[in-house]
Amino acid sequence: MFAQDRPVTVYFEPSDTQQLNNAIAAALTQPPFLLLTKYTPDALVVSIPDRIAIDRQPKGAIWTFTVQFRRDGDSLGQSVESCNDKKLSDCTDQLVSDVKSAAGLGP
Repeated sequence: MFAQDRPVTVYFEPSDTQQLNNAIAAALTQPPFLLLTKYTPDALVVSIPDRIAIDRQPKGAIWTFTVQFRRDGDSLGQSVESCNDKKLSDCTDQLVSDVKSAAGLGP
């Protein structure tokens, strides 16, 4: 079995914004991810450590937030996501790519 064939175990620490939590959780249940309901030391932890900035625009709110990645207590980096609240898939698509990179998977 190749490393790419094994699922990437991920634990998501929810933010205080349920709409965003739902979108991220849905994205992290797709292969190659295995979304855990409890933290384990070997899981890739995905969290939103800071507040979500919301910039209200005539065509909807723009959400900007930082996502942090860590495993076994070690930081694996972070990324900044930004998207319209009507199209959270823009954020989750980028987040999936960033999680794959943090997990050491190729493009």
